[in-house]
Amino acid sequence: MDFLKKMYFYTVKCSAKDNFITLIMQFIDRFLGYIKDNKLFSSSEPMLLAVSGGKDSVMMTHLFAEAGLNFAIAHCNFGLRSQASDLDQDFVEELANQLQVKFFSRRFDTEEYASRKRISIQMAARDLRYEWLEDVRRDNIYSYVAVAHHQTDSVETTLLNLLRGTGIGGLYGIAAKRDRIIRPLLAFTGLEIETEILRRGIAFREDTSNSSTKYKRNLIRLEVLPVLRKINLNIEKTFEANARRFAAVESFFQKSVEAVRPDLFLETVDGEFWITLARLQQLDPVELWLYELFKPYGFTEAVLSDLQREWNNGSGKQFFSRTHQLVVDRKELILRPIETPHNEQITITRLPYEYSWFGKRFRVYQADNEEASKERIYKGLSQVIDYDRIEWPLTVRAWQEGDRFKPLGMGGSKKISDFLISLKIPLSEKHHIPIVVDSNKTVVAVLPWRIGDPFKITPKTKKVIIFEELKHEKSTVY
Repeated sequence: MDFLKKMYFYTVKCSAKDNFITLIMQFIDRFLGYIKDNKLFSSSEPMLLAVSGGKDSVMMTHLFAEAGLNFAIAHCNFGLRSQASDLDQDFVEELANQLQVKFFSRRFDTEEYASRKRISIQMAARDLRYEWLEDVRRDNIYSYVAVAHHQTDSVETTLLNLLRGTGIGGLYGIAAKRDRIIRPLLAFTGLEIETEILRRGIAFREDTSNSSTKYKRNLIRLEVLPVLRKINLNIEKTFEANARRFAAVESFFQKSVEAVRPDLFLETVDGEFWITLARLQQLDPVELWLYELFKPYGFTEAVLSDLQREWNNGSGKQFFSRTHQLVVDRKELILRPIETPHNEQITITRLPYEYSWFGKRFRVYQADNEEASKERIYKGLSQVIDYDRIEWPLTVRAWQEGDRFKPLGMGGSKKISDFLISLKIPLSEKHHIPIVVDSNKTVVAVLPWRIGDPFKITPKTKKVIIFEELKHEKSTVY
């Protein structure tokens, strides 16, 4: 009887082991099958894996290793979770050492970048991540960068796009392959990956921010998707099937759009496009055609709706995206690019100083307040500030999103963009206006129009700084 018991338990143990191996092989087969079916890469190509240390990217790493593929690991340390961020990096580096593959890492000052670019922390991390990964890929001759998005991520993306407002292209979630980015884990749902990594007992790092609902994506993952699963348990499969249909519809419609565009958009030697309004208005449904025709130029649905309401109300109406301008000119619509914002910065550490800015010349110099008053310098093309009220050095730069200042004589602050509109300066020209700031980043002057109120001349002012636009005299550059 003891012998029979031993044989029974041995058989069960072997059966469980065989079943475990079978499940692993099925998971790898699905992984490799997805790569082959979607033509992501060939087995001989070297790949760069973006690995955060979370369960998804760690599972992807183990699948690449088990499939015998050629890869290296890259890790971004965004420095957003103090010691935890460094522990993530240590964990991923150790994983690379265990698998005996090359390891790349980079630490970013994400908060500083987000502040400087005036974007969210999430957007800053995304930009830094993909830019650096592409640099590593290109410099080390890897074929593609593999990231660990899965089917559930794709569903979340589709829902986010729907909530924000989207064209057809936003309805099919995350692409398996785009440029040099591939996503082989789209073969699986998030639950399948979590189940597999726990069943195998593979170690990974948990990001505590994933449980916070202050981020929209987390809110959808943690609160919206569980409700939708009560209606459709296989929501990922349904969205995947829908995505294929939407992709086919978009492909069909885009071919129609591109067939119409050359005849409708007549390009001039200046790089502008002239579009006959009557022909544009005949397209049906016109709202859909407008969105798809002008989407490559960054125009939103709201702006295009305004255009549609106003295009019969006479010439001169202007509509803007971040990169382009649409102008109604009698029976034509003119599409032209907005000049790229001026990124140059000029630092002024000594006086006198002269500089050029978009074809105009400015001179900055110091004078005694009493003498300047006698010479009637407070006129015309000059702006004058109190020398002792600024913090050196001064910087001359272009307008930036969100810039505010307190114009001379006003009780409160005003957005510089609103101030320029009040002067009837076209939106397309606001990047040409020189903005002067001191070392505290306080706006000193918007040249040549107005100084900031904190820097005004008072009875106590002894020395002044004069900003003068030079018109008809020859200047000397200091």
